[in-house]
Amino acid sequence: MMRAGIRISLCAWAVALTIGAASAAAASRPGPYFLAPFRVHQNAYTFGQTPSWTRTGEVLSQEDDSAGILQVYRSRLDGSHMHCLTCHAVPGPNGFPQERPQGDWILFCSYGDQPEHYGNPCLGGYGGDLYVMRPNGTDVSRLTQSSDPGDGADFDAPGGVPYDNYHAYWSPNGRHLVWTRTEAFPLSEGGQRWEIMVADFVSPKHGKPHLANVRVVGPAYGVYETQHWAPDGSGFLFTAFGPRESPYQSTPPGWMNQQLYFMRLYGRGASPAHPRVTQLSDNLPVYEEQAAFTPDMRDVIFMTNRNTPIGSWYDEVIAAAQRTGFDAPDPGSTGTVQFLADFSDPNFRSDLYMLDVRTHDLRELTDFHNVVPEFNWNRTYTELLWSGIVGGSDHNYVTRVGSFPTLTAKQRRTPRRIPAPGLYGQPIDMSRVTASRPARATIAAAGQNVPQTGRDKQTLPAVVVTYYGLWLQQLKALGTAAGIDISNPSFLTSSGG
Repeated sequence: MMRAGIRISLCAWAVALTIGAASAAAASRPGPYFLAPFRVHQNAYTFGQTPSWTRTGEVLSQEDDSAGILQVYRSRLDGSHMHCLTCHAVPGPNGFPQERPQGDWILFCSYGDQPEHYGNPCLGGYGGDLYVMRPNGTDVSRLTQSSDPGDGADFDAPGGVPYDNYHAYWSPNGRHLVWTRTEAFPLSEGGQRWEIMVADFVSPKHGKPHLANVRVVGPAYGVYETQHWAPDGSGFLFTAFGPRESPYQSTPPGWMNQQLYFMRLYGRGASPAHPRVTQLSDNLPVYEEQAAFTPDMRDVIFMTNRNTPIGSWYDEVIAAAQRTGFDAPDPGSTGTVQFLADFSDPNFRSDLYMLDVRTHDLRELTDFHNVVPEFNWNRTYTELLWSGIVGGSDHNYVTRVGSFPTLTAKQRRTPRRIPAPGLYGQPIDMSRVTASRPARATIAAAGQNVPQTGRDKQTLPAVVVTYYGLWLQQLKALGTAAGIDISNPSFLTSSGG
């Protein structure tokens, strides 16, 4: 009887091993998007930087009006039947349109209520607010009037603080918004602070739409950029860089090294008050930004420069910081200038990659060596739309449409539960951020005007010039530690930056 019992136990053990091996193999098997062909074609019409789809397959885009000011337009994919939605609704520049999943509102960013501003709406700069309007451009409402210092006062007015609200996205059910808010205080008052915001979108039958339960889910740390929500609405993707250590991972990514994360707000053990974060990218000294899940949530498509044949200035800086263990204070302030410098480098190129969230295997989707900025899925998750930047800082665009033509509706289905346990995440740990804060140098500077586009007068806030001086000091210190000359990038000097 004992021998029989041993035989039964051994058999059960063998079956368990077989089942376990099969489960492990299934868990590591690439998803349908990772295996499917990815086809890209150049669109017949070229849109501005951030085109997005409507529920009906039309395109929302940001284009220059007759005066050279960015406005939000609606058209067909071939550029026909183009109609300006914001030209007579709110002073521009306006841009970054995103239709609510229900199709009843369009979210966009505008400098219309901030006469002093710099940059492009929702793409990083100063002076941007979030707005919504009806699909025909009526009923325009400003959403962020109560979330900024001085209620959006002019930068140089008493109590005025340069601010921005940008990269805003709807949740899949249209009930929530996520975006990045930043406020540029003097260095003596802590410098520029970046936070990730989440709010409820309220659209009453009577009265104006507004935001409720506005709260910070990403505490001030370094520099943020919010990305698309997960298809199941459990959270959203974001990128961040800051000091040498990060509150979102136990292994230091390194000073100014941009990383990709998933922040979960809902589901097991998570809430907006206690979000949980998963690191998705690795710690290689490469650029990672712009991200969206595939609908089955088994993969993330993102932009990176890791296949660039010519090394960029960013790669050199980040690699040097990692190699030397360099750290410096005020990453939120100096990160602003760092971000602008990254894209001013003519050697900076990027493409789309796909990441398996379970195995962290990578797949290269494009090989254009241009710059792929924001990209958006259509409603059925069959096509991606983006306008890539060619010609370096000249910002000429080529619109492309990418598709996975062999996937079935079943393969595109959003799961009922998160398919990868690794996406459950860990709590945010601000105690990991240990960058020292030495005495700052005092750098006097005045405001700086940049060339006008049409009637749009852009003004660089005076405080940003002080950030620039501190950033140059930090680059010089890093260059000394690494034995390289990175303190005065030639492409900034030649362009007047």
